[in-house]
Amino acid sequence: MKKGEFVQDDGASPRKMGYHHPNLRQALLDQALRIIADRGGPHFSLRELAGEVGATHPSVYRHFADRSALLDALTAAGFERLAAYQAEALAQSAPGPLERLVALGIAYVRFAIENRGFFALLFNARPDETPAESGRDSHSEKVLDTLMAAIRDGQAEGILIQGDPRRLAGFLIMAPHGYAHYVAQAHQPRVSAANMPIFPEPEALARLDLVPLLVVRPSPEEISRLYFARDETVS
Repeated sequence: MKKGEFVQDDGASPRKMGYHHPNLRQALLDQALRIIADRGGPHFSLRELAGEVGATHPSVYRHFADRSALLDALTAAGFERLAAYQAEALAQSAPGPLERLVALGIAYVRFAIENRGFFALLFNARPDETPAESGRDSHSEKVLDTLMAAIRDGQAEGILIQGDPRRLAGFLIMAPHGYAHYVAQAHQPRVSAANMPIFPEPEALARLDLVPLLVVRPSPEEISRLYFARDETVS
């Protein structure tokens, strides 16, 4: 495993490594990420974490001053991974700012599904954290800047309404974030009578999310047809 590379949040237990593991720091980070994915947040002590990887408690402090330092390192890595998902989505998206924004919305949901530990760490509050000291805000700027760049392009082309790109970005984040919060927990709310999904697919959600920000918007009839058509197979 390369330096700075993290395991997927697959819940697999690591092999007991001991203090003399060649990269104890990475082993601690990887196991912390697994625990966060399993428990929905950083609910562990450094002593417990050391035991999970077969290391002594004092050896942890050779790599991290305290628990917050370890979580801050994971937070930085999480935003780097989210930025990588954005870059991959943009490389594969169709041209144009609207298609890029749709791709970014889908990438956000995909990141949440495939990285439950990172998602829980990045977007859930930590009682022990002081954001200004942890660097969370600065770590998130690259991700936000990518979204705002596509918004500015849409404004420059007259496709999106004018306004503060940062505030428009905040609006666009809310819908995929809510969706991602559900699906990251493998939760899909359904209509109980017919057991049918009530959420749109991620792409439809991303496109619908853009509607209020469009200069030329689809008609109510188009919105109904495109996103809320009745399933004729359900009586």
